[in-house]
Amino acid sequence: MNPAQYKHFAVVDYVIFALLLAASVAIGLYYALSGGRQRTTQEFLMADRSMHCLPVSLSLIASFQSAVAIIGVPAEIYAHGTQYWFIGCAYILGLLIPAHVFIPVLYRLHLTSAYQYLELRFSKTVRICGTLTFIFQMVVYMGVCVYTPAFALNAVTGFELWGAVLATGLVCMLYTTIGGLKAVIWTDVFQTVVMFAGQLAVIVVGVQRTGGVSEVWRKVLEGNRISGVDLNPDPTERHTFWTLGVGGVFLMLSLYGVNQAQVQRYLSARTERQAVRSCYMVFPSLQLALALSCIMGLVMFARYCGEDLVMVIFLAQMVLYFVMDMLQDLPGLPGLFVACLFSAALSTISSAFNSLATVTMEDLIKPHFPSMSESRATLVSKALAMSYGLICLAMAYLTHLMGDSVLQVALKIFGVVGGPILGLFCLGMFFPCANSTCSICLVNKSQSFIRFVGQSGHSICLVGGMMQQSETRVCHIHCPVECGDHLKDNGRTRPTTESRQWSVARLNNTFI
Repeated sequence: MNPAQYKHFAVVDYVIFALLLAASVAIGLYYALSGGRQRTTQEFLMADRSMHCLPVSLSLIASFQSAVAIIGVPAEIYAHGTQYWFIGCAYILGLLIPAHVFIPVLYRLHLTSAYQYLELRFSKTVRICGTLTFIFQMVVYMGVCVYTPAFALNAVTGFELWGAVLATGLVCMLYTTIGGLKAVIWTDVFQTVVMFAGQLAVIVVGVQRTGGVSEVWRKVLEGNRISGVDLNPDPTERHTFWTLGVGGVFLMLSLYGVNQAQVQRYLSARTERQAVRSCYMVFPSLQLALALSCIMGLVMFARYCGEDLVMVIFLAQMVLYFVMDMLQDLPGLPGLFVACLFSAALSTISSAFNSLATVTMEDLIKPHFPSMSESRATLVSKALAMSYGLICLAMAYLTHLMGDSVLQVALKIFGVVGGPILGLFCLGMFFPCANSTCSICLVNKSQSFIRFVGQSGHSICLVGGMMQQSETRVCHIHCPVECGDHLKDNGRTRPTTESRQWSVARLNNTFI
């Protein structure tokens, strides 16, 4: 974006953003100086297994609701309609199964790392395999999570890119290192409230300035942005009920059933019943978060449909442009939404720091140093959390060097890792006859297949010149329906006849 077209922050916006960071550090300091003062690994990594269901449930939603989602979901709805909203149907089974299958098994074993189960069920080799794949997954993803909101903010407002990245990464590293899991959970609670408040403020002002609810509804109907249930079984469609409803269940299971960042929160609950309740309580919060993001996308469409703006931007930056456009003359509200955006980033990467320190300590270090004292183990755990914070900043810089395509790469890595690890846990729990050899074979074959699907799709799209760029497609902000003939048919992408021929490489991304 041309610097002359930047939207600018008022002083109060900077103050609100600074208050978010200060409050997060204050919570970390409180838990560093209270209670047991983070002197044991049980307190630092597991919050003394004393947490109640409400803070645990809010922490679970905060960890899931990354800044990538807050930016990406409204842009998806803006460009392609409400079909994506049907992923909310997957939340039902995606939370019921973890609550009644995974949580009871893992909680009763009194584990610290979810991957300890893999050694108990299979072998130490399988445990190490699971740990290393999780580390690889989270290290890549947390770099994207901290860089994406800073990049979008810089592109729209001119806000210093690396200032935002460093502030987010260093503040998160500080309160995670000194306050442990208790600080992470309670900052997640605070940040969840900020996230919901920021999105709600933008929606209310956006609806009012677009002409009211009826006018928004009229425009999104005329623009074919309200999608019905699409029961098309074709897996190459962008989104259908089956790819979102079925694929979404497996996505939820990989996140809420076996992902260490979420499992660690279940295991920090005071009782198994509290852990199960926290999983149930996530459901309404997830539905609310999804609804707010989707409604924001519809309001964005209603606001800009039919208008010609003398600028060209990426859809990934569209949300920030919309926010600054709507709230520019309301000092404080742009800062509130930016606080919302960076709250999502902080909650995601703080969960990553703490869970990565936990699996590294429990799965890779303690087995080789069984006589390590408790004080030494706690100190090493804190050093690991700090080290992963520095790695996060390095990954943010690598993200910057790789450009926009890194987002697609990171999300595919999430699929390549999350699916096989879920399969590994399911193999152990549901197939008593499976052994270590079967489990390693499962991981290798499934990862090879998913890598083939992802890489083939990337190559074929590049060769054919038809790469879908819902996140990075440059678009003159006119009515989005006119940005290209492919944005037709009830708001879903409809490629040309040549690109519609079936290929394993075009399988829907939800399955990848």
